Amino acid sequence: PISSEGDRRRRGGQLELWTGAQGRRAIMASATPMSGGGSAPEVKNEPKDGAQVKVEPSGIQKLIQEKAAAQAQTSYKQPARRRGNVVRPSQLTGTLDALKSRIEVDRYDVEAWETLLGQLKPPSGAGRQADIRGRASSDTLRQVYGDFLEVFPTSSAGWRGILELESSEGEQQRVNEGFGQSLLRIKSLDLWRVYIKHVRATNRSDTPDGSNAIKQAYEFTLDHLGTDINSGPLWMEYLFFLQNSNAGVLFGESAAGNEESAKLVAIRRAFQRAVTIPTHSLEALWREYDKFENGVNRQLAKQIINDLQGQYSTSRTIYRELKKKWEGIKGGALATPPGKSHGQYKQQKLWTSLIAFERSNPLKLEKESLGVRVELVYNQCLLCLYHFPEIWYEYATWHASTGDKERASEVFKRAIEALPSCTILSFAAADFEAAQDKIEEAKKIYEDLLVRVADLEPQTQGQVWIQYMRFLRRTEGASSSRKLFLRARKSEGHSHHIYSTSALLEWQNGKDMKVAKNIFELGLKSFLKETEYVLDYAGFLVSQGDISNARILYERALTVAQGEGARTIWNEFLKFEYQCGDLQSTLALEKRRKEALEELDDVDPDELLKRPGYSIGLLLLRYSVNGMLPCSEKTLGHLQAVKVDEAFYGLPKLASEPESPRTEQPREVIKTEGGQPSNTLPSALSNLLDKLPPRNRLNGPLPSAAEVDSVLQVISSLDFKLLREEEGIPSGGGGASKRKREGVREDRVRDVYRMRQMERARRGR
Repeated sequence: PISSEGDRRRRGGQLELWTGAQGRRAIMASATPMSGGGSAPEVKNEPKDGAQVKVEPSGIQKLIQEKAAAQAQTSYKQPARRRGNVVRPSQLTGTLDALKSRIEVDRYDVEAWETLLGQLKPPSGAGRQADIRGRASSDTLRQVYGDFLEVFPTSSAGWRGILELESSEGEQQRVNEGFGQSLLRIKSLDLWRVYIKHVRATNRSDTPDGSNAIKQAYEFTLDHLGTDINSGPLWMEYLFFLQNSNAGVLFGESAAGNEESAKLVAIRRAFQRAVTIPTHSLEALWREYDKFENGVNRQLAKQIINDLQGQYSTSRTIYRELKKKWEGIKGGALATPPGKSHGQYKQQKLWTSLIAFERSNPLKLEKESLGVRVELVYNQCLLCLYHFPEIWYEYATWHASTGDKERASEVFKRAIEALPSCTILSFAAADFEAAQDKIEEAKKIYEDLLVRVADLEPQTQGQVWIQYMRFLRRTEGASSSRKLFLRARKSEGHSHHIYSTSALLEWQNGKDMKVAKNIFELGLKSFLKETEYVLDYAGFLVSQGDISNARILYERALTVAQGEGARTIWNEFLKFEYQCGDLQSTLALEKRRKEALEELDDVDPDELLKRPGYSIGLLLLRYSVNGMLPCSEKTLGHLQAVKVDEAFYGLPKLASEPESPRTEQPREVIKTEGGQPSNTLPSALSNLLDKLPPRNRLNGPLPSAAEVDSVLQVISSLDFKLLREEEGIPSGGGGASKRKREGVREDRVRDVYRMRQMERARRGR
């Protein structure tokens, strides 16, 4: 029998589930295709980032063909139906064709797939016209579900659909295989309820074997999903099954002569587990448990209830916090790559918060019980965030931190299967295996990567070879690393990085200068035009003090470099001369560089001489060392303001560029009443300007001269004396508490604009 802790058993790679009246049937847990094309296919390689993937969903194509054929062969008059229930064959075919086109463009078009699955649902109620499922063949429907699960392998809706289809067709072997492939990977209550339904449908509850099969199916499910916040109805269903079962049938073999006592113990044990788990049905379960105990023995019930009251209260408290963590989480969302659907990153934030809460162990559980809860929430998170590598890595490392190295290794394998193009997970998995002294397992991970290296991006292909060489150098020595380098050289589309990496490995680990230089020179035969490779080689030569060969390398590279690559080589060559050459060679190279860049930019020399700061810019390049400027930041800001060409000279950039000099606009002259220009500002305005803070204390953008002039002109045009007289303020002083002059109109009191002007005038004094 299945133990209360144990829920799965591995014997020879098989998972044993209770699925038939004859006993346990071994179901393969590996994701192998079902026979006859009836399973969900294994997950194929994910597309490269940014790549346009075109998928031929053959199942959808078959549906379209079948609907078109059915439409062409219809020769009788359809019976009259109500307009709202009619689905014309031509409309159906057009809908499927549109869905197929959308999925070909974007295989992760969630709306198109959900619409198609909605069409595949069986008709609800008699008298309504059959939908696609009522008219499509079973093989076609299997193929459609297979296409869907190839794209969304963690969809519980997809697995439910194909399992219900196989069950309705009486394909029990395929149903068993489907459960073996999906149950332990998809911790969804909806899918596991289908499993329980299948077990109950294939076993008689009035026989010992059948009754025990149903009981153990419930226990198997509750061991995996019993801590789900939505698992309350499942606990209720299990308790109802126990309470209404025949004790002699269910416990006759295990507790002969004590069947009723065994039944009582089983019900009490199930209740006591259920009322200590934070679920939406916690209070209802507690009431049922109280009723159950009082129905058995009122005197004993009080003591039992009191003993469990503390755990129940803790669960109620944690439930309120857990409920808040679950708010906003969409547990049934289809898993799409990052950026493919709206709200993904919000969902990731919510899931991360929930996982952190569970890992904090708010229920103060033992290690094994805590592991069950955290394991479940990670599995449920990955149903939606299947394409997020950081979740997989965190999941694997959590297992490793708890000491379960085997489970961590399994999670890494699942992660690589889910995201084959994310090589960083493969590298991490190899290092994890190597840390356990499992060198062969780690090598197998790298070899599996090399099998499909052609499907990866060019830069990623080079990373695979490089990381594998480093791994072999660490674990097996120089000989294995060199053999892999020879394999990499012969591989199609290899990059220059494998040469520089191999050369540096030889120098850093073996101090073999000759071998390192030979590898660099070997790479120059193919990658002399690669600027990055030339600079790597030059940097290596300079680090070894081989100045003459570094200078020769730069000269060789300049003979073939073009475009921006040539500009970079010239700049780096000049920096090299500043550091390692004498003054005469530096001046000569400056002249050559100037002529070469003029030709490269196709700039007229006379036009170039008109650029301000040409010489001073070159001095900045000459005297800059490791980001340290040969002048103050203020001076550099000035040079940037007068447009010293940073791109040409490679000057360091300031965090915020200073204000560029602007052309002064002629200010509008303020005139007096007689029309004569006034050379002096009014005293009130002068006082106001004196009270303003200095310019260097202002932050943010400065107003333009025209804006300042317009404000000053408005202020200077105000008649402050008249304002004071209208408001009843004597010219010699006064304040806001003075009464207004008699005769002032009431509407002026409510004039907010004038009141503000008066207040500003008072503050100006």
